[in-house]
Amino acid sequence: MPEDTPGRAVVAGAAWLGRKRAPAALDHLLRAVGENDDPATRMLLGRAYLLAADPGAAAMVFEDLHERASDLPGLTEALACAYRSDARYADAIRLAGEAMAPGNDLLYEKAMSQACLGDAEGSLASWDALIGRVPDRAAAWYGSHAPALDLLGWPEAERRLHRAAACPKANGKYQAMLAAYDLLAGRSPRPCSRKHAYVADSAAALLPHLDAGVRLFGMAPALLAWAVGEARRPGLVLEFGVRRGTSLTAIARAAGQEAHGFDSFEGLPEAWGSAPRGVLSTGREMPAMPPCVTLHPGWFEDTLPVFLATHDGFVRFANIDSDIYSSARTVLTALAGRIGPGTVLVFDEFIGNRTWRDDEFRAFHEYAEARGVRWRVIAVNLACKQVALTICE
Repeated sequence: MPEDTPGRAVVAGAAWLGRKRAPAALDHLLRAVGENDDPATRMLLGRAYLLAADPGAAAMVFEDLHERASDLPGLTEALACAYRSDARYADAIRLAGEAMAPGNDLLYEKAMSQACLGDAEGSLASWDALIGRVPDRAAAWYGSHAPALDLLGWPEAERRLHRAAACPKANGKYQAMLAAYDLLAGRSPRPCSRKHAYVADSAAALLPHLDAGVRLFGMAPALLAWAVGEARRPGLVLEFGVRRGTSLTAIARAAGQEAHGFDSFEGLPEAWGSAPRGVLSTGREMPAMPPCVTLHPGWFEDTLPVFLATHDGFVRFANIDSDIYSSARTVLTALAGRIGPGTVLVFDEFIGNRTWRDDEFRAFHEYAEARGVRWRVIAVNLACKQVALTICE
């Protein structure tokens, strides 16, 4: 098709979008919008931003469309997906609540957002409603196992996870999750594909340090609140990687003291796997937080030394949600003299990713080995890849 053919940019952009090539799709679709800013082209542009891991930009595109053409097929679902991907969970739930008859995809986004906010009962009810409509939707069975674990216990969570793995065209990761749960419970692991063995392998790596009373969680806020309660040594309560403030709010509520959050609010400082530099950015917008929370905007290497110079005391609790190795290493190096017996650390991406050996797991193990630190794993959330550990004498 010649370069000057009318509509060429949108056709090419749609083709690249279908092939999941985000940079090429964005390049063509941004050009297409400049040539003919119609709702259908804008919709494709928003989807390209989602594919490029830029949900904030996608949300702005979809919000504008919602004002201009709210009846565009799939628009409400796409906006809810952008909100949820941008950690704007309350907005996604609100959108689902405003719909006269929410479709399956909108119900999915609602259930996911409720889970992220720690609403186990609401999330489970939404998942069950979706399962009632689409009994063989594997992702719904899988999603439902997390709130079921916290509300109803392992037997019901296992039933749901097993049902997810048995659905037609189910993600092989679901069977690997069953194997990982087996390992943490001291059982022989069920077989899983080599492609997804990294999930079980990351769980197996925890076994030498597993506490006898280790707790399993399905909801991230529930693990955080429990772990804060286990941190009984007086000291600082910190979070590294705040984003929209969901987890820091849960931590502050449980801590009963001042909490401090550190984030550049510009996204990750470097690429992480397939995610580009800057992913998870809020565009430097800081979230509204409870009065007991102080935010410290900027890169960890700039803000943390200044903070430590003006705040005495050991670390009581720290949630290290930095994702990448270099950021976790920066935090652990700076806090090394403040971490001691009784300190509880939670890592948000410690296990479960294909690159788990090279990320937060690696940073902590290097820190522990260099300083002769002894530690025990006291809680695990396989669904959210969280691990809570306590520093020993």
